[in-house]
Amino acid sequence: MSKVQIRNRSAVVRRLGSSAIVLLALASTTQTAVAQAVVPAQAQTPASAIPVLSRAQIDALLATPDKVVFLDVRRADEIETIGGFPVFLNIQNSELDRFLGFIPRDRQIVTISNHAHRGQAAGELLKAKGFTVAGAVGVQDYEEQGGTLYGRKVVTPAIDGVVKAGTRVEVVREGFDGTEGPVGLPDGSILFTENRADRIVQVGADGKISTFAEKTGSANALAITGKGEILAVQTAPSAIAAIKPTPKVWAANFGGKPFNRLNDLAFARAGDVYFTDPGAAPTSAAESPRTGLYWLDRKGKVSLVADDIRRPNGVALSPDEKTLYVANTGGEYVIAYTVRPDGSLTDRRNFAKLAGFKESPTGPTSGADGLVVDSAGRLYVASLPGIQVFGSDGAALGIIPLPKQPQNLAFGGKDRSALYAVGRGSVYRIATQTRGVDRPGK
Repeated sequence: MSKVQIRNRSAVVRRLGSSAIVLLALASTTQTAVAQAVVPAQAQTPASAIPVLSRAQIDALLATPDKVVFLDVRRADEIETIGGFPVFLNIQNSELDRFLGFIPRDRQIVTISNHAHRGQAAGELLKAKGFTVAGAVGVQDYEEQGGTLYGRKVVTPAIDGVVKAGTRVEVVREGFDGTEGPVGLPDGSILFTENRADRIVQVGADGKISTFAEKTGSANALAITGKGEILAVQTAPSAIAAIKPTPKVWAANFGGKPFNRLNDLAFARAGDVYFTDPGAAPTSAAESPRTGLYWLDRKGKVSLVADDIRRPNGVALSPDEKTLYVANTGGEYVIAYTVRPDGSLTDRRNFAKLAGFKESPTGPTSGADGLVVDSAGRLYVASLPGIQVFGSDGAALGIIPLPKQPQNLAFGGKDRSALYAVGRGSVYRIATQTRGVDRPGK
């Protein structure tokens, strides 16, 4: 489908996030198992024959962008202030008659307004003109039901050498069945795990989304070896394994006992692998799951480095690989270790104090998750408030907010200047003034 350029202030093709239109075009290349898009209608407003759709119904429709068109009838300022859904056209009701020819007739139409009333009116007009109207949705009602909206403008503060003030956080895509473990490839693309769907997804440097691998052992995190192998943390069962080009398990147990639930890894040039096992997520503050930070040395031996980090999570090496950083989800600090020449770790210390640390029903948490470093040695931490950025000395430099809490990070793009954040089924991209480290690993 070609893009429609409508040069009218109240009727324009809208782009939410990176590009809502792209979502429609990408449907044929994104192999996502989805629910049937036609779903029973929720109770409707008596004055209208157009049903008001629930959050569950909208989520099912969002999963089938090749079968549905989201038509927003609000003003452009409402969309940017409040947020919305992937949209093919943004046309106010008074303009619908003029632009009917631009609306596809081979897809279901969902009309959008703040509380569905204007959307119902638009739906009635479209239905009378022969369009198939699935229903109307109020974005504010959807958000009150726990849904997350697209397109709300989120911008960065100024962080010296990292991002300019007002840099927009681009939505690459939302609606994945889990998003974790991204890694940048030499061609500028990134891979990430759609962990609950047991597949790896690739986002090309051109924005094209495709399935890279399936049946990955429920991979949660990825790294690239010096030989170009795709190394993964598998969770079913837990193991460190190469999955491409030749599948091979590197480590599946410690001392003859299986790992609990592995989470993340970092790969060093010399061949050492550092990985974490935070155990199952606790359901109460009283629980103390078995955890571990492990070192798989270049000869294939697994050693337990620490078993007293409350919830070891993300791991990353400094650019010179002389320091290993470890995120502690259950602690207030990112932990650092000095890496000896043989790959072993020493000199454990608190490196950076995290904002947002709090008590919760399941125990203390900072939300610290995935980590990545840039070529200048800055450390980026996915956490509760967003992406926290620290200097190589541990000084806090700033926080990049995101629409949803991030879970992991990677640099990508042809010059490695795009910072990708994944989490809660979403993928975001931020243009930076820095670059990721040009090396194997992540």
